[in-house]
Amino acid sequence: MRLGSLYLFLAVTLWGGDVPVVVREVPEMDAFQLQASAKVDKKLVPECSALWASQQNPGAFWTLSDSGNKTEIIPIHSDGSTVVWGAKGIPIKGSKNYDWEALTGDADGNMIVADVGNNISNRRQLNLYLFKEPSAQNPEVAEVKTISFIWPDQKEFPDPELKHDCESVFKIKGNIYFLTKHRRDTFTELWRIDIPQANQPAQLTKIAQFNAKGMVTDASVSPDGKSLAILTYRAVWVITLPVAGENIFNGSMEYAPLSPPLLSWQIEGCAWLDTKTLLVGSEQGDLFKIPLSALKPVK
Repeated sequence: MRLGSLYLFLAVTLWGGDVPVVVREVPEMDAFQLQASAKVDKKLVPECSALWASQQNPGAFWTLSDSGNKTEIIPIHSDGSTVVWGAKGIPIKGSKNYDWEALTGDADGNMIVADVGNNISNRRQLNLYLFKEPSAQNPEVAEVKTISFIWPDQKEFPDPELKHDCESVFKIKGNIYFLTKHRRDTFTELWRIDIPQANQPAQLTKIAQFNAKGMVTDASVSPDGKSLAILTYRAVWVITLPVAGENIFNGSMEYAPLSPPLLSWQIEGCAWLDTKTLLVGSEQGDLFKIPLSALKPVK
C-alpha cells in the first residue's frame, strides 16, 4: 500500500496523549468562498454559536448565544427568520449560561444544551442541560435535567496547553459525544459521556484524537445518522460513520477548506440543511450554505 493512502498515526508519547492522533491527507484545492444566503436577527440571537436541525419540527434550526447572553434557545428558518412559536426565545429554566457553545438532539425529541465553553481551560465545572424539545404544541421547556462534569484528564486550572475547551456536542446511536477545541495545536479529541443514574457521577471516556487542521467549532450528525460534519474556522469535514464501533476517523471522509467573509469569520454553527447541503452560521449573524459537492475525498 502506498504511503499516501495509509492512515498516519502519530506516536502518543510525542503529543502527551493516551490515544493516537489520526492524521489524514487532504487534497490540494482552492478554498470554498462562503457567501451569506441569509442573516439572523441580532437582537434575538446576538452571537449564533451553534446550529442543529430539528427532526421534530421540520424546517426549524435551533440556535443559541454564548456567554453573557440569555439562557434560551431560538428556533429559526434557513432564511434567518424566526419560527413563529419561538420568536421570543425559549428559556431553559434553572440553567446558567457560563459559556453555552453547542446544542443537539435526536428524532425522539430529546435535546441537549452544552455549557462547555472553556476558552482558557480554567473551569472546574461544565454542564449539560437535557430536556424535551419544544414545539408549536408545547413551546416551553417544563423540566430540565442538569449533568455536571469535568474533564477527567485535566490536572491544572487553567490548563497551560489550552486543550480543554469545547464547542461541539452530538449524538450517535443514543450516545453523546464531544469534540474538543484546542488552541496550541490543530488536534481535537473525541470523548463519549455516559449519563449516570441518579446520584452517580457522569463517566467520560476519551475515544480518539484527530488532526482537524484547525479549531473545531461545531459538529452535526446527518438526519439519517450516516454522516458526521465537523466544522472549523477555516474548513469542513464530512465523515461516513462506521456501521459499528466508534472508530470514526479512519473511514471514508471528505474535506473542503473554507474562506468566510472578513467581517463574518467566526463560523461556529453547523447543521444539515438537507442530505446534500450544510447550513453554517457565524457569530456575526450570517448564514451560509455549503454543497457537499464542494468537498473532495481525503486519503
